[in-house]
Amino acid sequence: MSNRVLCLAALAVAATSVAASPPATTGNAPSNLTREWFEQPAESPTRLIVRFDPFANRSEHAVEAILADAGVRRTVGHISLVPGLRVVEVQPGRVNEVAAKLRSQSGVLYATPDHALRACAQETPFGIAEVASPQAWPRWGKGAGVIVGHLDTGVDVAHPDLPTALAMESFVPGLIVDDFDYHGTHTAGTILARDNDFGVVGVAPEADIIVAKVLNNWQFGFNSHAILGLDWAVANGARVVNMSLGNSTFDQAYLDACNAAETAGVLLVASAGNLGNANPFYPAWFPSVMAISAVDRNDEFLSWTSYGPNISLAGPGESVVSTVPIVAWKVTWNNIDHSSIQLRGGTIDPYTGNAIYCGFGDSPAAFPPAVVGQIAHIRRGGNTIGEKVTNAWNAGAKAVVISNNVPGNFYESFTPHLRLPVCSISQADGDDLLANDGIVATINQYNNGHSYFTESGTSVSCPHVSGAAALLIGNFVPATGLPPIPPRSTRWVLEQTARQVGDPPRNDFYGWGIVDAYNASKYLHGRIRCPGDFNADDFVDDADFVIFASFYNDLLAPGGAYTGGDFNGDAFTDDSDFVTFAAHYDALLCP
Repeated sequence: MSNRVLCLAALAVAATSVAASPPATTGNAPSNLTREWFEQPAESPTRLIVRFDPFANRSEHAVEAILADAGVRRTVGHISLVPGLRVVEVQPGRVNEVAAKLRSQSGVLYATPDHALRACAQETPFGIAEVASPQAWPRWGKGAGVIVGHLDTGVDVAHPDLPTALAMESFVPGLIVDDFDYHGTHTAGTILARDNDFGVVGVAPEADIIVAKVLNNWQFGFNSHAILGLDWAVANGARVVNMSLGNSTFDQAYLDACNAAETAGVLLVASAGNLGNANPFYPAWFPSVMAISAVDRNDEFLSWTSYGPNISLAGPGESVVSTVPIVAWKVTWNNIDHSSIQLRGGTIDPYTGNAIYCGFGDSPAAFPPAVVGQIAHIRRGGNTIGEKVTNAWNAGAKAVVISNNVPGNFYESFTPHLRLPVCSISQADGDDLLANDGIVATINQYNNGHSYFTESGTSVSCPHVSGAAALLIGNFVPATGLPPIPPRSTRWVLEQTARQVGDPPRNDFYGWGIVDAYNASKYLHGRIRCPGDFNADDFVDDADFVIFASFYNDLLAPGGAYTGGDFNGDAFTDDSDFVTFAAHYDALLCP
């Protein structure tokens, strides 16, 4: 791994240099990755999640009539995982009213607002070696053949250290799947960055990925985005789904979808949250989901990590380096792209509208009525950037372009943080935009390169466990005719083979311990790769028989299929397993 570290140091020069000061040319390149959290809605102003009794004798036409009568404008999507469940859209501000009307209808099981989700990243500072995956690779493989579903801010689809996604879909209205944040690309790299001669390597570097964008480019979304993404990931063959996101509001539809995904054979892994308390955090707190807390490189529990009786495992969550995009901004008018820089304090959103000149934006009078819902073009100078943006916000503008008042472009951060994109352009480009006052312009982001950066949080610890699960599922494929490893068995193996930290056998901080891909692989080796070789020494001998006999007396395997002495995946240790054991015992040397 020493060569890899040297290569990484060379490739990460650009990323580490921008951490000290924002770049002059790439705008939103992954600098210090500080996140400005805005005053965001706790629930969607236009979406509901509603479930009809699937056994009620109603036609789709009748269901649509009930929805329309209650005030639903349209059905956004059906959730095939959960019969009767759908996401619907209503007029802004009518969510609670329509939900109440629907709940009063016979046959409606529930109708709830669409609660907001947020990524679980936190600033600051290791990980693949810590979970012992490199020790497992030479003997058992790197997870080839398993599909990981990735629900996040999307990915840098062209990053040279990530595989080409088998499928991609955005569930955030108006946004493509590309990651113009960094969060999704970082978590994807931790799971399966390729094992090559540059950059970083993931826990399962030969696994495949399907990408569902369920958070926007400033790490914000709604439960419906995640439910639709989960439904899609299951339909597209995911065996593991990573969800480095969550919120503190229970949602029955989300629980139903997660339960159905587990029943369909999918292991769900989610961030425990960065709340620093034992308050519920979803989806991690659902029983069908593994909740992952975070530790530092010394196995110390990180103080900001959520904890509680639902914690399954802990993973490395401090200063983990992984893949990220370098994101640049542009403003386009007259079919010409003009270089731009994001001014930090606004959001990362694309926006198209008429660019209306508002002078220096120094008072409400500077903003004509035409700026409502459009782009405010403001000159730099006089008052502060924060004052200009606040005035534009109050005037009803949906985006702000600030042109320089001296040659060249500029960078500046501002407060207060407001939910609209804000960027700068050069003085010359500002002069041209003024000459075309009122023209339709588009503020947008694009990928301007690929890099690496360190990040911390339960968003970072979560993909370590997802990667370990992918290793097990990809490396330990039962013989033809035998059932695949079910998610509950995979979970049980990961928990029982974890590196114990804290009070045994489990505790509310580390769960069952720190995930250990090598120990978990050794366990499954004796059930699938070489049945009966319980101590993984490549011989089935008397030492293994002693172990086998202890499971045989229990009859029921402790964790389900392929645990204990179960070789045929029926969750029992019985005579059929003894026959298998005896056959391998005669051979002595494992295949």
